Amino acid sequence: MSMKQFSNALFKSHIRSGILWKRLAFFLALPICALVLPACGGQRPPEAEDGVLTYAALNPVTSEVQRSVDIFNESHTDVRIEIRDYSDEGGLDRLRIELALGQVPDIMEMHYLGTSPDREGKHNDTIKYGNTTTWKYHRNSTLKRPKDEYWMPYRQMAQKGYLEDLWPYIENDPKLGRDGVLMPPLKAAEVDGGLYLLFKDVRINTLMGPESIVGNRYSWTLEELLATFDTMREGSTILRYNATKHDVFYELLCFSLEKFVDRTTGACAFDSIGFRDLVAFLECFPNESDFELPEKVAEERMERVRTGKQMLEVTQIAWPEDLIFRDGYWGERTSFPGYPTTDGSSGNFFYPMGNILSMSSACQNKEAAWEYIRSLIRPRRSKTALGAVVNEAFVSIPVNLHDFEIFMWGEIIQQAGLFREHNRHGNKPIESADILGTWTPFDYGPGIYARSLLTEEDGERFRALIDNTTQLYWPDDELSDIVWEALGPYFAGDRTLDDTLRLLANRVSLYLNEQK
Repeated sequence: MSMKQFSNALFKSHIRSGILWKRLAFFLALPICALVLPACGGQRPPEAEDGVLTYAALNPVTSEVQRSVDIFNESHTDVRIEIRDYSDEGGLDRLRIELALGQVPDIMEMHYLGTSPDREGKHNDTIKYGNTTTWKYHRNSTLKRPKDEYWMPYRQMAQKGYLEDLWPYIENDPKLGRDGVLMPPLKAAEVDGGLYLLFKDVRINTLMGPESIVGNRYSWTLEELLATFDTMREGSTILRYNATKHDVFYELLCFSLEKFVDRTTGACAFDSIGFRDLVAFLECFPNESDFELPEKVAEERMERVRTGKQMLEVTQIAWPEDLIFRDGYWGERTSFPGYPTTDGSSGNFFYPMGNILSMSSACQNKEAAWEYIRSLIRPRRSKTALGAVVNEAFVSIPVNLHDFEIFMWGEIIQQAGLFREHNRHGNKPIESADILGTWTPFDYGPGIYARSLLTEEDGERFRALIDNTTQLYWPDDELSDIVWEALGPYFAGDRTLDDTLRLLANRVSLYLNEQK
């Protein structure tokens, strides 16, 4: 399959789902434009000069990215990086045309963040105080993603051979190696054992619940979830009371659809116990929710949490101290079981933060490209006898293992130092038992409390949550839309489940074969 065929397949899939329907005429003209691009009002991308690595920027070029490129160029006399900006209107279309022409960038950003300020990290100062949800709550929607956000189809690109496997570069890097990185998020990002993109930080998207109800667990099956729900008082809900099927599907379940498809063969496994369980889980939620004022929703939600009538809540974890804030949310120790899976495996996702880069398999200077890409997971902090010296702030879980250990050290050990300093000045000694009993008001609402300081046990809980997270958040909106549209008639009572799954398999198989 040629790069042109791959690009055209991407266009077809977007058009068929309506995502790019306004650009239909443009797509139909693509083969002609590929031959006579200037006549279509565009310019052929300049051929890269010898010793030049092209960097495809899907997002507006930040001062951080520009500075990293400048530093690379200043330190190299035989090679330099040239940034090509695709963040303007029509930039993604222009990149697709260039891919169709065989103009594959050496280094490529894989995630367009969209225009929402919450997706650009402008509110990271609030994360430290417990607000670690990536998206804001909107009316009757559990979570909301920016409409213009775009994730490159990296799994397809990797399987078709367009991206370079980065594991050999990590393994041969004298300052990294597999022992120098936090393995769980990178293992979650693998495609058939290869690692085709890199990111420097992650957060964990999961479902949380009070341990007294949910139990101490990091995964469960649908049967276990429903059995647990049966123990709750009458009138209880699994999630917040106004969550709908649409909310739960798009914000929790659609990211697991990859396990039901084989992109190499085009085969589907929707008529399986696992997918039937997913549908059964969706049936626990209403089709629609009456519109309510945000203030009323928040008040009702917190009342249900306080009175034990809500079993689970969506959350995102970025720091060890997030665990104690979540404990404060429920007023007790929190469990993080994630969404239910057929085999009881992890239902938690790593959400990659910041810049996400891939290397083209056609890159002519892969060692130089790796030298730049590796900066994502280079050490950003050092530790001295006086404490952690901050070279670059952590806003999430670092992938570099050296940074991760300092990150944990700064969160746990430094707070232990506060206890010692408190005791050294003749104050009443603070013991672990005292810490566990120390709760302070927190901005989750009246009566919601959080412990003020971390314990080493919290650190172990945080590490366990990371070790029990095995999936990467990377949506395929096209696939998600096809599945959701196919399920609609079933939820409306107009089609049997068997007929629905049969039609769904046909539609998805067509979609997968279009991408071959």
